[in-house]
Amino acid sequence: MIAFTFFIKGFTALCAQVLLIREFFVVVHGNELSFGIFLAIWVIAGAAGSFLSRFFKKNIQSIFLLLVVVEGIWLFASITIIRSYHYIFTLSPGQLMNITQSILLTVVCAGVFNFLQGMRFVIGGTLFFDEKNKDKIPGLIYGWEAAGSLAGGFVFAFLIQKYTNPFQSASIIFVLSMISCVPLLITGKKFFLTLIWCAIILMLPCFNTVYSNLNNTTLTEEFGLKTPPVYYANTHYGNITVFQQEQQLSFMIDGSLVFTLPYPDTEWIETISHFPLLYSKKAENILVIGAGIKGVIPEILKYKNVSIDCVEINPELIHLINKFSSYYFPGYSSEKIKIITDDAIGFLRKTTKKWDVIILDAGFPLSLKTSRFYTVEFYSLIKNHLSEEGIFFTGIDGSPDYMSKPLADVHTIIYSTMTNVFTRLYIVPGYFTCYCATKNLAGDFSPDYLISQLKEKNIPTKVITPFYLKDRLSKDKIERFFSMIGQRKKINTCSKPIIIIPAIQYWVSLSGGGEKIKNFGVILFPALCFLLCSIFFIGRQETKILEITIFSTGFLSIAWELIFLFLFQTNYGSVYFYLSILTGIFMGGMTCGSIVFSSFFKKFKKLKKILFVWQMAQMVFALLFVLIIVFLKTAIPAFVFFVLMAIAGFFTGWEFPLVNSIYLNEKNLFSDSISRFYSFDLAGATLGSLLTATFLVPVCGIVASGILFFIIKMIVGIFVCKLRKL
Repeated sequence: MIAFTFFIKGFTALCAQVLLIREFFVVVHGNELSFGIFLAIWVIAGAAGSFLSRFFKKNIQSIFLLLVVVEGIWLFASITIIRSYHYIFTLSPGQLMNITQSILLTVVCAGVFNFLQGMRFVIGGTLFFDEKNKDKIPGLIYGWEAAGSLAGGFVFAFLIQKYTNPFQSASIIFVLSMISCVPLLITGKKFFLTLIWCAIILMLPCFNTVYSNLNNTTLTEEFGLKTPPVYYANTHYGNITVFQQEQQLSFMIDGSLVFTLPYPDTEWIETISHFPLLYSKKAENILVIGAGIKGVIPEILKYKNVSIDCVEINPELIHLINKFSSYYFPGYSSEKIKIITDDAIGFLRKTTKKWDVIILDAGFPLSLKTSRFYTVEFYSLIKNHLSEEGIFFTGIDGSPDYMSKPLADVHTIIYSTMTNVFTRLYIVPGYFTCYCATKNLAGDFSPDYLISQLKEKNIPTKVITPFYLKDRLSKDKIERFFSMIGQRKKINTCSKPIIIIPAIQYWVSLSGGGEKIKNFGVILFPALCFLLCSIFFIGRQETKILEITIFSTGFLSIAWELIFLFLFQTNYGSVYFYLSILTGIFMGGMTCGSIVFSSFFKKFKKLKKILFVWQMAQMVFALLFVLIIVFLKTAIPAFVFFVLMAIAGFFTGWEFPLVNSIYLNEKNLFSDSISRFYSFDLAGATLGSLLTATFLVPVCGIVASGILFFIIKMIVGIFVCKLRKL
């Protein structure tokens, strides 16, 4: 009974979490650091729910069923609320929310949902409480819930998200949650509750048409349209939406506008194409990363004897090009073009080919997905794949006259990072500022030279004219650019993506938020110290130490999970599809830890000594992780992330029932034990997710974070030594 109910609870909780994250991911334009905010609110709401559930002593079977029903209804409501965010906050469709708005939206949607989940966890445990097996119960419910999450991760990734829309997915989650109540209805023998359960189960599948209409209606509202999108899909690499207004098609990826038809950004297309090709002495082999879908390829084909390799990670985008834009961008079927569907960085690591010109359009570095294209590691990879006189050309939002401090910081980081790799770097200032880096070419990157090449090659253009070239490369604009970015030296790396914070600051300012994103760590670290001190000086000493231990494990469990997700994104270009799988594996590790301990705990005579050894094991794990990051010079194999996720989950899954068993040996208070330590576990996870996403990774870096985790467990190990009878 307990296995059935909590397995399904874990299954549905993981599916609901990933479903809401995917919806939230679109409205924050694909920023992975928003995972930290989402997960922090998710777990603190669960902690609050589990803490308050201890006050429910009567009619808990009815309360359990009521929670299931409210959860299901709220999941539908949450999807609708997320898609209506611009109405709620009076924003324009596609406009990015500020931090306060993001937090409020997450609290209302994910927070309320997991608050109910947290209550159901403790109430469910109380319903299945057995005095004879009281030591096993915490580990079993924790373990079976995690096992359900493992299964949910794979089923959601390969079946649910692939064949259903979000509202249909929510319906499946609702039905499964209702099915989890069957053991309680059988044992409880309450006719009225059983009747309600049967009515809901029978009604939900009948609304399939309603779910489809609701999906189209909310999408229309989300993007401020008059008609539903002409194309909508959650692919392996992100959400793609194509909508039509009058005669214009707009292509959105993760909520961000990529390009429009039939009126594309001609100035951008011609600038990113012709500047490097006019400057190059030998432009035969061309590599295009990201920019191919925006109309760059037809411009390149205006040059003679060119061969183009176009790398695009998402094959669905290539399909859309052929379906919607081949009429406006002819030439994609040319034999001169080779389309490569792969992650650009992964492709460059595997190939030995060199190109005369490499053109990159990575987008603004708001996320780890894009910021990795602005790192020392990436620029070094590009340099290794340039021919002797090869050229690398890229562009990003800028300004010829004035840049706010966040935007200036973004360009400072880009310029510093590129000059750390390339010996020659030229700037093309403007509303989209371009960078032209060369390997060994010492030619004249001046307007006069480019004008002469334009005339000599007789390339037809609409925007690129002699006047335009002189204006973009004027000395005054270049000097003004350098005066705005200053002389500071800031290097962006994969393990320390410092460019993300100023990029988000700038993007939020464009959205009218008017608020600056500070380093949350300045506030959160003292808060952590205060909370730990509060725990230490309140209550019995042994209980305080157990609370500190489980709090630190909760902190590290979510921190490790986020870091592994971030590293996976950095290494493989997209975590969108693998999010539920990696999270499921983490929960699977928790399952093993909980069930293994619960099955064999009677053989362990010195539980406090085992708890101390467990802190030491986590120290070793942190140390090994730091050594891997520091000394491994190649990409981390994908299977390593699965192993790391499982190990991190195992640590948490083992420790939760271990701490509960130590506490129950002293106090025979099951409800108090499970509520207390589950709350501290989630409270630690809350702080860990916020601190990791907003401060540790983008500011301190991944290596420094690993060292901090080592120190945390060392301090906790010292506390555990104080436990009596170690």
